[in-house]
Amino acid sequence: SAAADPALAVQPAVPSPATPAALAPTSADPVGAAVTLLLATDGAGAGLKLTAADRTALTAFYASRAGQPVWIDGDAFNARADAARARIAAADDDGLDASRFALPTAPATTEPAELARAELRLSAAALAYARQAWGGRTNPAAISRNIEIGTPVFDAAAALNAIAAADDVAATLDGFNPPQPQFQALRALLKQTRAEQAEAAHAPVIPEGKLIKPGDSDPRVPQLRARLGLDAIAGDTTYDDALATAVTAFQKTSKLGASGLVNRQTVRAMNTGRKLNRTAQLLVNMERWRWMPRELGAKHVFVDLTAFKLAIMQDGRETYGTRVVIGKTTNQTPMLSSEIDRLVVNPYWNVPVSIAMNEMAGSALRGYEVVDAKGRVVPPSQVDWAHIRESKLRIRQPPGERNALGNIKFMFPNKHAVYLHDTPSRKLFANDFRALSHGCVRVDKPMEFADALSGDQGLSGSKLKGMIGGKERGLPLSSKIPVHLAYFTAVANADGSLDLRPDLYGMDARVRAALAGEALPALPDEPVIAKAPPRPKPATQQASAATAQPAPAEVAPQRQPNTFGSWLSRTFGDSR
Repeated sequence: SAAADPALAVQPAVPSPATPAALAPTSADPVGAAVTLLLATDGAGAGLKLTAADRTALTAFYASRAGQPVWIDGDAFNARADAARARIAAADDDGLDASRFALPTAPATTEPAELARAELRLSAAALAYARQAWGGRTNPAAISRNIEIGTPVFDAAAALNAIAAADDVAATLDGFNPPQPQFQALRALLKQTRAEQAEAAHAPVIPEGKLIKPGDSDPRVPQLRARLGLDAIAGDTTYDDALATAVTAFQKTSKLGASGLVNRQTVRAMNTGRKLNRTAQLLVNMERWRWMPRELGAKHVFVDLTAFKLAIMQDGRETYGTRVVIGKTTNQTPMLSSEIDRLVVNPYWNVPVSIAMNEMAGSALRGYEVVDAKGRVVPPSQVDWAHIRESKLRIRQPPGERNALGNIKFMFPNKHAVYLHDTPSRKLFANDFRALSHGCVRVDKPMEFADALSGDQGLSGSKLKGMIGGKERGLPLSSKIPVHLAYFTAVANADGSLDLRPDLYGMDARVRAALAGEALPALPDEPVIAKAPPRPKPATQQASAATAQPAPAEVAPQRQPNTFGSWLSRTFGDSR
């Protein structure tokens, strides 16, 4: 676990103010002087693979120490350098790409200039590793606009100071990886899976043939034993119970029907290495953990979107859990971290005006209120629907039994305007597949959840139930509670096995492509947003247009269809 690994406790130290390069004292060490000269004449080393910010940090770091090397003692790499190189070389095990870090070989000569180049290259590699281990290899904003990063901003200066001051350089570098137990478990599974793939590459190819059932005799049985790591039995071709158990375990791991029957699908999976996809999925989800906050909170709410579940976690242990309904593919619930800061009992439901403007007639607003820019409730008949600007009014559903948000909602700041809430319709919680909402998260047992969430702050479920009915009431929490809306398609189970989940929102392929440096697959079509009709042209323009075009035939006025209710059904479903 994370707590048991001392490497995970290492965090970057706060950097001391850097001395500008021009004012740095001259080093008496020939290598230090060569480092200072190289940085001054080569712009922090033209060959170093660094971002502009990291080059600046590297220059300031060595300026503050007058070029004194970190990795060179005398005329060779020191033990710290060997430890750093070994740790960075193993970056593939962390879900990174070790080939990207351009590790230097041991200096071939004792020339100060050569030693200085090796010094700077290793510092650049260590800094690049730390940055990617901290925040990942991809730009989440390019993956989807529905991803918000919770990871603190990487501080290159602090990272360099922490690495240079560390007694255990390997542990310090490792500490830039996510400390969460789930990341650690996925990392262990990645290493295990790659070892199994390497072993499978040398395993015998099993010919296809007839179905093999327990008790059958088949010439492929010795190959099956070898493929699954069982001891060979000379001359024995019987498909016995031990082999059937191993086949069933393989089928479970490979997401095949765990029948114990050796069919064509099982043979092909053994020959082609079905775990290649598993490796890719592990890498995608390890990258997602790098986007999460390093500290989730001693007490926090974890909304596991792909499991359609909400849990309250306390010191790493689940203390409460319930089902949730999340956003549809066309209205995805975002991945984000925030803090629940208030509850709202008897909430109004504010209808998204930008969607509804062109879908309604005034007569369709029965049971809803129109609020103008001054906060006044106005009759729908007084609204000029054809020309009103979206920002000038709000449409809301008053509190009550039919309100789409039910009796309570749980608010946390975010740019997507999503929240957790109750719902008057309970039937969808009985479904196994529950990606059915407009983007917010509906909670199955909201008062139980509220009791577990805020009961210790004086807002128990029973107290909140007593407030139901009447006006909307906002209830701030005395202590904010972190909330994480998380999207993972590979999750490590407590027994060390791997739970692979459907990619509901089609994000995995985009992350895989970004990790490989390839063009990202196209995003799914965005939902169509209805907009208000354009403003009419000025009278002079209308007159001009009228003279240029023949007038249309006069038609009898028709009653506008009542489309508001059907729009609600299409957009939110029966339960909103």
